[in-house]
Amino acid sequence: MIWKGITAKLWFALILLVLLSFVVTGFAGDRFIRNLYYRQRTEELLTQGEILARSLSDPARRSRLLDEVDLLGGFARAGVMIIDSQGKIQSCAMRGGGFFGHGMHRGWPAPGMHLDASEAERVLDGNIVVSRGYHPGFDTAMLTVAVPIKSGQEVLGGVLLYKPLASLDEAAANMRRTILWAALAGVLLATVISLFFSRSFTRPLVVMAGAARSMAAGDFSTRVPVYGNDEIGNLAASFNYLAGRLEDTIRALSQEKLKLDRVVNGMTDGVIAYDGEGKILFSNPQAERLLGMPLKPGAKLDPGLLKVTNQVASEGEGGEGEIACGRLFLAVRAAPLQESSGGTAGAVAVFQDITARRRLEQLRQEFLASISHELRTPLSFIQGYTEALVDGLAQNEGERQEYLQIILEETVRLRRLVDDLLDLSKAAAGQLQLIKEWFDPVELAWRVARKFQPAMEGKGLKLEVKVEGEVPSLYGDPARLEQALANLLANAQQYTPGGGQVVVRVRREGKEVAFSVADTGVGIPPEELPYIWERFYRVDRSRSRRDGGSGLGLAMVKALVEAHGGRAEATSQVGKGSTFTLYLPAANGFGPQGQPGGVNIDSESKA
Repeated sequence: MIWKGITAKLWFALILLVLLSFVVTGFAGDRFIRNLYYRQRTEELLTQGEILARSLSDPARRSRLLDEVDLLGGFARAGVMIIDSQGKIQSCAMRGGGFFGHGMHRGWPAPGMHLDASEAERVLDGNIVVSRGYHPGFDTAMLTVAVPIKSGQEVLGGVLLYKPLASLDEAAANMRRTILWAALAGVLLATVISLFFSRSFTRPLVVMAGAARSMAAGDFSTRVPVYGNDEIGNLAASFNYLAGRLEDTIRALSQEKLKLDRVVNGMTDGVIAYDGEGKILFSNPQAERLLGMPLKPGAKLDPGLLKVTNQVASEGEGGEGEIACGRLFLAVRAAPLQESSGGTAGAVAVFQDITARRRLEQLRQEFLASISHELRTPLSFIQGYTEALVDGLAQNEGERQEYLQIILEETVRLRRLVDDLLDLSKAAAGQLQLIKEWFDPVELAWRVARKFQPAMEGKGLKLEVKVEGEVPSLYGDPARLEQALANLLANAQQYTPGGGQVVVRVRREGKEVAFSVADTGVGIPPEELPYIWERFYRVDRSRSRRDGGSGLGLAMVKALVEAHGGRAEATSQVGKGSTFTLYLPAANGFGPQGQPGGVNIDSESKA
């Protein structure tokens, strides 16, 4: 991984820069030094050649100089060859150049030989000749300088100076080696410098990278040290500023998310969010309760439910649908989740329990039907028998009295129905008048039981009153509570077949006095129990109407008990009977007749 880091990149860049610099410098220096060296040697040979040419142009000195050509070559530090005007070699010395023995064959060059080189032809024409390159006579690369020997305008011959280029190449090679060693030293120095500077550059970056990983893991408290005021220092300061702002933003978002979670989890409605594939993103406990299924994040939403929510979401704002989940009716509202590109990424669905609303609507319709039926029946009797009396259909006084009695009974029934409705309305509005006084709850239970004893015996039912423990006195309206107990006993009598049993219990439970009416009747289905306290609600509507029930009895019982600050409860098993219990707040003190144990109403009634 180090080769992918800034250190390696900086080192490679510096090494490349150093190498390129040395290569360019070496190449240019080699060319420059070569040319400079060649130019200096050429000028030196030209100077020496001109000196020799002027000396050889003097006839008096010429013969002596020809004999001392070796000395001249040593002086010139080059090979010397002197030719006459015909191109014949008059004298030559190759020792001064340090390449004695170089030649095309043994004995060349030698005095008397004719020189066929191009330099000889050109110098004999009076030209100064400088050439560099391979010389076939010496079988090596040579620097050649030819200077004409003149006497006035006459060319008497020429002086040719030769210097091998091998010495020049050796000097260039030495220079290249020097450059190579310098390059190696530069690479080493660049490595040290790159390591030093890269560490100073990368150390803050490594610290910032670690801090960035900590931020990615959720820790926004990490800060990096600021090493200076340069770009890296400014970057570190900007990083710290960014970390601080992110920490504040994430904290604010977390708080908002916590608030949203509390709001969603505290809603009475169910909430589900899912993506475009139908996978659950989140849900609240109410959604699981209403739908009756686990809703784990990542799980696939039920296809039927997904179809309904997608259909509602496609209707846009204000769209609503309904689904049935067991005994519950749920209203569904959904809104699509939009992607940044504008596409749909799923939806958020809200489920509201409208079972009570549907039940209320149903009860309202039943109430209208029931009240119409309950009012129409007595009114029909009253109208019919009144018309009969008006038309004189009564044959005698007995029939007339019978008609009037029926009209009176139906009027009383109608009045009782209207009074019950008014009492229920007053109780719902908190305006029911109660005439409160201290009374004995045991005596109240006995009094109500005595009234129902004959009817119970006539149907073959056994009625008992049981008092459990000491029962305190109650402060309330005994007439209203007697009405409530009478309604419960009337229902027990009506729905308990012959041979059954009805038990009235009075007991104290904590700070309450409980009246219980238990029967061995037909019972109430469990799904009907939550609704038996509603107005005009009847489990068996056909039989209730046949037996004259209005469906207001239990609603009136609940209203009367709640008006006393109590509550009403019911338990039942189909085919085994029902138990209705009224709980009333107890007062201090005990009733004078509250005796423990059970009392048979038969013996009491005969006493």
